[in-house]
Amino acid sequence: MDIHFLGTGSAYPGSERDNTSICFCNDGYQVLVDVSGNPCRKLKELKVDLCELDAVVFTHFHIDHIYGLPSLLWGMWLEDRKKPLRIFCDYRNKKKLQEWLETMEADKWPINFDIEIETFDGDQEEELMCGGGMTFSCFKALHSVPTAGLEVKCAGQTAVYSSDTEINERIGGYEHIDMLIHEATSARTVAGNHSSLVEIAEKYDLDKFDKIVLVHLSDNQPYEEEAAKHGKGKVVIGEDLMSMHL
Repeated sequence: MDIHFLGTGSAYPGSERDNTSICFCNDGYQVLVDVSGNPCRKLKELKVDLCELDAVVFTHFHIDHIYGLPSLLWGMWLEDRKKPLRIFCDYRNKKKLQEWLETMEADKWPINFDIEIETFDGDQEEELMCGGGMTFSCFKALHSVPTAGLEVKCAGQTAVYSSDTEINERIGGYEHIDMLIHEATSARTVAGNHSSLVEIAEKYDLDKFDKIVLVHLSDNQPYEEEAAKHGKGKVVIGEDLMSMHL
């Protein structure tokens, strides 16, 4: 399974990072989790075909995680996509998503593909989809709005994406995670609805995780200094357009 990081930044504008968005790919099946700035260019740079992207999953409906959707759909239309696109969102956000599609008048574009909205309950643990040998499930994250974390299983390995969250007992309850992709809005500061690298190190048993990739990062934070305390290669500081294999 290949994991592509389109963006790794927090909600604040970054000088070198776009807002967090991640694409999981295996055996020709491709799932984009959240959609931030200029997704078409980034997907192309990462060799993900706009006509073949299978699904989009919105972890929550804060603007930094969703605002790239119009650009994505527009690019797919211009590429003459014909394959249906599945869009997953929490059932509490379905009306917002439908209204947004109506506002951008997507139904009036001469597109040749169907947009299929599928909902889940982000407060529950629930399987969302299977494809390309990957299985995607959701669990509740701890944020200011309904938010889901994601578990992705593939070939006997497990990747977990925290989404925007405070330290989450659900993540700490795993016996083993091959790759934990966790938000770290700050390196040291404790702030409501988010996590810091110091909290990740103090409140989780890091021995349970083979690798921790930090996303939702802010400018001018001492991430490198804190990461160095936990062993070389254990904590990876995410970078835009970085790809990793699991």
